[in-house]
Amino acid sequence: MDKMLYTAASGASRIMEAQSIRANNLANAETTGFKADLERVKSITLPGTEASLNSRVLVQTQNNGFSQQSGEMNHTGRTLDLAIRDKGLFSVMVDGGEAYTRAGAMMADAEGQLTIDGRPVVGVNGPIVLPEYKDLFVGEDGTISVLPAEGGVIEEVGRLKMVNPDLTELAKGGDGLLYPTAGGALVTDAGVQVDSGFLEASNVQAVSELIASMDLSRQFEIQVKLMKSAEKLAETGNSLLRNA
Repeated sequence: MDKMLYTAASGASRIMEAQSIRANNLANAETTGFKADLERVKSITLPGTEASLNSRVLVQTQNNGFSQQSGEMNHTGRTLDLAIRDKGLFSVMVDGGEAYTRAGAMMADAEGQLTIDGRPVVGVNGPIVLPEYKDLFVGEDGTISVLPAEGGVIEEVGRLKMVNPDLTELAKGGDGLLYPTAGGALVTDAGVQVDSGFLEASNVQAVSELIASMDLSRQFEIQVKLMKSAEKLAETGNSLLRNA
């Protein structure tokens, strides 16, 4: 009975982890540039004894990947709302290093430094700081130019560092940003292009995630019933031993 109970408990634990992943995806269905987390598990067959069959299979959670699909492009009309065409990632500074994201809602802080969600945006030649300007322009290659507040000629103030790695070589951190599994910073890819005035929506498929959550709830109920059955069988066996 202990084997049955352990197997059912293992399945229930795995389902709770899967439900947490689905719930997080649903919570970020409206988050700009969010990549849906994927559930990855590995089945492990427990070896039996000479007198038994290898009938017990447990599950082990693997490192969760993320969906590589692009989200829809939503028009905002705001110049510093940027969306990457096709493949590529923006670079931001995190704890002295770099991390990567598809979110392109950029803001200038009090000092004029460009940020994404409060993190400094990385430029090809370092952080990008905007001077006081009358108008601002963003080129397809990520070049940012301004018309000074006092007028005159348009000046280039920096160019966004955009990268285009193999997404299978990245892992999502707890902060939702992407990091190279090999560590270090990625090199700039001059072929990545952006559209100004657009933001990429989350790639979460809300309906699919909701259906999956409902299915997981039913699976969890089955595991709980198995644990209760194991408990009843154990109680029955103990009762027979006491009355023997």
